[in-house]
Amino acid sequence: MSGYQYLDVKLKLRDPDSVTLTPVFLCGCILNSLASIFGEIGGQTALEIVKFSSSQKRSIFRVPEAFLERVRIAISLIGYYQEEPCHFQVLSTSRKPLDFEEPDAEFIAFN
Repeated sequence: MSGYQYLDVKLKLRDPDSVTLTPVFLCGCILNSLASIFGEIGGQTALEIVKFSSSQKRSIFRVPEAFLERVRIAISLIGYYQEEPCHFQVLSTSRKPLDFEEPDAEFIAFN
């Protein structure tokens, strides 16, 4: 069984006040991109948000190592979030859990 990789991802929006940033919408946006680029992705997509900060517009995702390249490609090709032009940036990738400095960050676990 392969291990996991953690991705620290930042969302940059043209007009941040025009969208509702939630972990569910963010994960759905990435999953939609995966499906549109690679077709049906099935159960191999164990994409989990382990930490989320709406004020920093950042999330830490946990993905299986074997699926990492597809996720990075899908993230880099996203151009819209809730019909607002955007750009996703992968700030770092690690085999060890990542963290970002913010006391009000929300911990999310999707299992």
